[in-house]
Amino acid sequence: MKRSILSLTFFLCLFSLGFVNSSFSIERAKSVSPDKTLAFSKKSLRIAMVLPLAYDKIPELNFTKFNIEDKKRVKYRCFEYITFYEGARIALDRLEKEGYSVLLYVYDVSEEDTNEMKRVLAKEEMKTMDLIIPLVFQKNFSIAAEFAKDNHIPIVNPMSSNATIINDNPFVFKIQPSSIAEVETLTRYIKKNFSNPNIILLFTPMERPLMEMYQRAFEREKWTWTGIDYNKYSTRIFEKIDIQKENIYISILDKTNQRTNEAYVNGLLSQLNYKKNLPIINLIGQYNWLDYPSVDLTLLQKFNFHFTLSYFNDYTNLNFVEFVKEYRNHFRQEPDKIYAALGYDIMMYFVPNMQEKGIDFVKEPNLDRSKSMINAFFFDRRDPKDGWQNRRTVVYKINDYKIISVGR
Repeated sequence: MKRSILSLTFFLCLFSLGFVNSSFSIERAKSVSPDKTLAFSKKSLRIAMVLPLAYDKIPELNFTKFNIEDKKRVKYRCFEYITFYEGARIALDRLEKEGYSVLLYVYDVSEEDTNEMKRVLAKEEMKTMDLIIPLVFQKNFSIAAEFAKDNHIPIVNPMSSNATIINDNPFVFKIQPSSIAEVETLTRYIKKNFSNPNIILLFTPMERPLMEMYQRAFEREKWTWTGIDYNKYSTRIFEKIDIQKENIYISILDKTNQRTNEAYVNGLLSQLNYKKNLPIINLIGQYNWLDYPSVDLTLLQKFNFHFTLSYFNDYTNLNFVEFVKEYRNHFRQEPDKIYAALGYDIMMYFVPNMQEKGIDFVKEPNLDRSKSMINAFFFDRRDPKDGWQNRRTVVYKINDYKIISVGR
């Protein structure tokens, strides 16, 4: 059996995808000249989605009341990324109602199976694609990106944080914001919400490049700030507090694994909690602090914990709420933390944009789709020979034990 979009008949049955009555149709694209250069059709786009669906592992599934909760990645790999497709499918249904048409191909390729990736890229129809979306690891993405560059096909990387993937390839679109985007977003947020900030930045030598990005941003704004090497001066983090200003602690430490990071977070929160006569503290850290079971959420609330994240299931976002309603209706479950919404937004952004701009899309890809997207994209690049980097991320805050978005 060919692992193309035709294989999705299986998933329509197994996962009860809920689109049986939808008028949206998935077809095999007709062959077009392979020497096309972004000659997008106004009638229809051809999109290749490469996902690690572990189709060949389906016969190994064995669900009982004893193991149904044990959905570990090793045993249930086919569930890991299917929500990305589900979110994209909701978007395609909506776009069809707006008058857009997409011929979608889905290929099952393991995250690191380079031979399978090469086999898929060798298929005759791949050179006819208008867009490629591979949800795979770095080696496979590099292979796909080189193919996309050679054939002048835009390619989207949904998940990588590696800033180098856009180097020397103007057809790459990197969705996850880079470190500089996080710095810029937090700088905008502080500028808008704090009239007289005093910033205390906690780092170690490992994070020095990121610390220097913050340094340049803070000095441009002429804010009072101090960088503290936490490895050397962990007992001196209160020396630069200024009761006349709005005190903000920003932690960019990464202790390389969950265990040591969790210990660091608990230690920092304890220091803040046991220090007497502290003024109001605003603490900015990482989203994964919320995943540490031993972290006291009361202390995160007490110190006005903030974090930045490109995607989060934010029920204060009306577009996300509407998406969830539709997702529940189709799939009888809640979307996962990131993949479903990400698949939705990529389709909601790229399909209208590419069809409306045609060959000009790769030269200027920005289009305001904020009214229809969960989190809007804004792409930038420093050199025309490089690809595009999304610079939009979101600031979240714990407020009344709820997570709310407070800035972009």
